[in-house]
Amino acid sequence: MQAKQPIGQWVPDILVEKNRPDEDMLDEVYGRFAQSDPFLPITHFIDHATMGPEALVGLGMGVRVEKWISRHRVRPYKAPTKGNFDPLNWKAALGRRDVHGDWLKYFETELEKKALRDVLALWVPRFAHDVGAFLFHGLIRTAHAVRALEHKDTPVRRGEVARGLALWAIGIRTAPSETAKDPFREVDAVTGILRFATVGSAVLITDPNVPNVHLVTGPMAYMMISQHLDQAAHGTALASFARTHARAVRSFESLRPKINSEPIPSLDKSHFDALSAQTDAHPIKLTEAALRAFERTEDDIFLRAAGKAFSLHGLRGLLGIVMAMARGGVG
Repeated sequence: MQAKQPIGQWVPDILVEKNRPDEDMLDEVYGRFAQSDPFLPITHFIDHATMGPEALVGLGMGVRVEKWISRHRVRPYKAPTKGNFDPLNWKAALGRRDVHGDWLKYFETELEKKALRDVLALWVPRFAHDVGAFLFHGLIRTAHAVRALEHKDTPVRRGEVARGLALWAIGIRTAPSETAKDPFREVDAVTGILRFATVGSAVLITDPNVPNVHLVTGPMAYMMISQHLDQAAHGTALASFARTHARAVRSFESLRPKINSEPIPSLDKSHFDALSAQTDAHPIKLTEAALRAFERTEDDIFLRAAGKAFSLHGLRGLLGIVMAMARGGVG
């Protein structure tokens, strides 16, 4: 299961870490969607219009962003506000959509005057007890924006980080416990996060649908911001992933035979061409996250997970999203 396989040799620099091609396209996307509704109509699922492009750029496919984003429309949105947000009483504002605008204004102001690392170091530990908020999308949107900002520091990118953090804040269901035990305080963060991505991949491979995608992309989103956080924050996040991934952890060993029988996909040019032809961002985000995990581990389970990128939809998958959003996770 550990033998390394050739991946998409047609891509010169897959998983581009420096000097990403067409990086500036993200400023256009973030500016265009800055005032767009983060919730889709009817379903109220999370809009992925800003996350998909960053993942494309991370795959070295920034040239495809403009065509991909042309299939997504801006839906004007005024975030509700109460006007009396008190950051010292932040717990009272968690999980409240009626103060979305207050959270957003607060984070915009903080990111205008403070270093990214300082803002993340303060707030992610306060939110990390609920990494699964909005089916991980508060975390995921924040993480993609953080990576974009690390590549290029611009006002619109700082604004996107603010929108990610504000979304996370209003999705959190309960305030963090002051007395919660931390069984993961001594666990290596990278090892622990990759373990949750591994068991999540097993569930996705055997039951490919959109909710299960986030069992992979959720942990790998945390990997994108982990360098800004301390061990205490990692312990809180790992304990939270233990809850969201509880079913995956329990079933992992029993799923091994089926996983090992799955062919390892080639992930050739046709796979990547098909990614950018999709309106949905989930195949893009899954492929990018799974390849990052494979790069760290050389575990073929992540190639098999990426190979499920185009097997996610259907009525069962839609119902899965509804149920996962309702309970806040897939574990």
